[in-house]
Amino acid sequence: MRLSAPIFALAMLAVLAAPTAAAGAGGGSSAQQQAPASRQERLTSAETYIPLPTLSAGVLQRMSTRGTLIVDMGLDIPDADLRRRAQLNGPRIRDALRTALATYASTYYRDRTSPDPAQMTRLLQHAVDRTLGADGARVLLVNIIYQRSPG
Repeated sequence: MRLSAPIFALAMLAVLAAPTAAAGAGGGSSAQQQAPASRQERLTSAETYIPLPTLSAGVLQRMSTRGTLIVDMGLDIPDADLRRRAQLNGPRIRDALRTALATYASTYYRDRTSPDPAQMTRLLQHAVDRTLGADGARVLLVNIIYQRSPG
């Protein structure tokens, strides 16, 4: 019983001192803690860039799945009105991009070859322009990955 009281006192002291230590961890400066960078801030600081979620499409050939194409991309839209329209129509744009990527994966892409970024960009760009109803949004590919299915 004698030992539990000092341990309890030390535990309470540690609990009460932790928020004070965390608040003073800034080295004595009054700088605020920075929030983690968003996905857009990690890629670019441009206000005109809209990052899009990662898209994937199955590569289907001869009635079987050969692999998966995975694409990271964003849109560069200098016109503020068009950028706002793109943000409001985000689900429609993502659907058009998924459809265009699936078309590329099942029609244009051949298993065991390198993906063609130019052809893929043309299809994706056409889908964005058709969805927005105007030119001015530019598709920027960040990453293209092809994962072959085992077997």
